[in-house]
Amino acid sequence: MRVSETAVPKLGSWGDGWAALRRRFKARGKWDKIAIVFLAPWLLHLCIFTLYPLYIALYGSVSDWNILTGEMKYAGFVYYAKLFGDPNFFLAIRNSFVYLFCQVPAAILGGLFVALMLNQAWLKGRMFFRGIYFLPVIVPMVVMSIVWQWMYSTNSGVFNYFLSFLGIGKVSWLTSELLSMPSIALMKIWNDIGFYAVLFLAGLQGIPSEIVDAGRVDGANDWQMLWRIKLPMLNPVVVFSVVMGTLWGLNIFTEPYLMTEGGPLGSSLTTLLYLYQQGFIWSKLGYANAIGVVSTLMILVLTQLERRLLERAIF
Repeated sequence: MRVSETAVPKLGSWGDGWAALRRRFKARGKWDKIAIVFLAPWLLHLCIFTLYPLYIALYGSVSDWNILTGEMKYAGFVYYAKLFGDPNFFLAIRNSFVYLFCQVPAAILGGLFVALMLNQAWLKGRMFFRGIYFLPVIVPMVVMSIVWQWMYSTNSGVFNYFLSFLGIGKVSWLTSELLSMPSIALMKIWNDIGFYAVLFLAGLQGIPSEIVDAGRVDGANDWQMLWRIKLPMLNPVVVFSVVMGTLWGLNIFTEPYLMTEGGPLGSSLTTLLYLYQQGFIWSKLGYANAIGVVSTLMILVLTQLERRLLERAIF
C-alpha cells in the first residue's frame, strides 16, 4: 500500500531550520534587552551604593588615605596588623557581644510571648494591643535614646524615682561600667519586642488549623503544642529573627553614641562607634576601613553559623 505524500510530514529544509533558529534568538535577544532596561536601575544602584563602596573600603583598608587631598597610597596590611594588637578594638568587640547576649534572646523570647498572647481568640481588644506593642518600633531611635537617657538619669530619672519607693538607692544606669551596656540593651529590648511579635504572630497564624486540631485530638497540652508543633513550624521565623538580631546588634551605633558616647571608660564602646571615632573624629580613614572589613567578616561568619545551626535545629 502506497502512503500518500500528504500523509508524510515534510522535514523543513536547512534554510527553514536556520530561519527558525534566527527568529528564536532574535526574540530572545529582544526579551534580554527589555529585561536589561528593567534591571538597569537596580544594577546602577548596586554599582554605586554597594560595589563601589565595597571597593573603596577594601582598598582603603590597605592604603594611607589623606582626608584632605583624597590621595590613597598603598600601605600593605599595616592597619590590619595594628588592629589585631589594639586593645580598644577587642574591648569594642567584647562590649558588642555583651549587648548581643543581653538584647537578642530577651527581645526574641519577649516577642514570642507577646505573639502567643495576642494570638488567643479569647483576648479582648487584640487589635488595640497589637498596635500598642508595635508603637515603639516606629519611634525614631534618636528620640527614643534621648528620652531613655533622661529616664536613666541618676538624680532625676524615672527609674530611680520608682526604685526609691522600694528603698533602693540611686542606680548609676549609664555611668556605671557594669550597667551601661545592659541598660542600653534593656531599652532596645523594649523597642524590638513589638517587631518580633509581629513576625511570630504572622508565623502562628500561618500554621494550618488542621495540624493544631490534630495535636489537640491526640491529647497534647499547651506546652507540648508549643514545643512539638508550633516552634518547629516557626523555625524560619526564628532563623530570620536571630540572624537579623545579630546583624543589628553587632552594628549598634546610635544608642551608645547618643546615650554614653562609648563611656564610661569604654564600657559601652562598640565596633561601629569605634570605627566612627577613628575615621571621622581622628581622621584615620585607612584604620577605620580595616575595622569595618574585619567587623563585616566577623558578622558574616557568625550569621552564617547561626543560620546553619538553627535551620537544622529540632525542637
